[in-house]
Amino acid sequence: MRILFVEPVMFRSALIFLGAGLALIGCQSPQPIVVPAPNGLGGQGLVLSGTATVRVKPTLVVLKLGASFSDVRPVEAKLKTDKTITAILAALKKAGVPAEDIQTTSFKLAQNDPQQGGGWRCSSVLEIRVKEVDSASRVLQAAILAGANQINQVEYTVEELQEVRAKARDEACAVAKDKAEQYAQNFGLKLGSPIYIEENSPRGWFYGANTLTQSMSVGENLAGGRESDQVLSSGSVEVMLTVNVTYALPNK
Repeated sequence: MRILFVEPVMFRSALIFLGAGLALIGCQSPQPIVVPAPNGLGGQGLVLSGTATVRVKPTLVVLKLGASFSDVRPVEAKLKTDKTITAILAALKKAGVPAEDIQTTSFKLAQNDPQQGGGWRCSSVLEIRVKEVDSASRVLQAAILAGANQINQVEYTVEELQEVRAKARDEACAVAKDKAEQYAQNFGLKLGSPIYIEENSPRGWFYGANTLTQSMSVGENLAGGRESDQVLSSGSVEVMLTVNVTYALPNK
């Protein structure tokens, strides 16, 4: 496996975000690339694969966080949650996050299980799009210090992946070719042309938006003063691509 490090690509404003756990939304499976076999090669072949990994810095971080409180009365549970959400919004504004990059994605007010103490729980979740990736830890810390006690997910997104994917493809093809030549040398084989090529695209790739997102869950009920660096590290997004190749083995 070969690993490349490349610079992040330019940001595109129109994004489609992927869900938790690297789920694929609206992703279409790529069709295999098939190279017809030359005449006279029969059905013999050497089947192998090549895999390459490219790591790039994310160009967008999406934070999904909020507040959740319980009380014997539903109105009190809602008041506590609303008060904390208001404080979080003020902290995000102070941290430089534009209002248009913040939206409420979930609100819930429901009775707790009587066997777990009863009462009511109110929860509200915000989605925050941080376009200045290096400031994501600072934004998360501001939300936590403002009272956020529910951190659902952190998503790292890379956009405009064509160049990154092309580099991974070149490396994967080189690995497959090196393998084929090594097998041919060790077993005294005569290699023909590839008769079948199939590409397995990176997990998390969304073709419609040309983006890739990887997620991490950081749990709930964080302490109000917890340092954000303990739960968030931007790191890199990994693009792994595999090429499966079948080489013809002509009769000697």
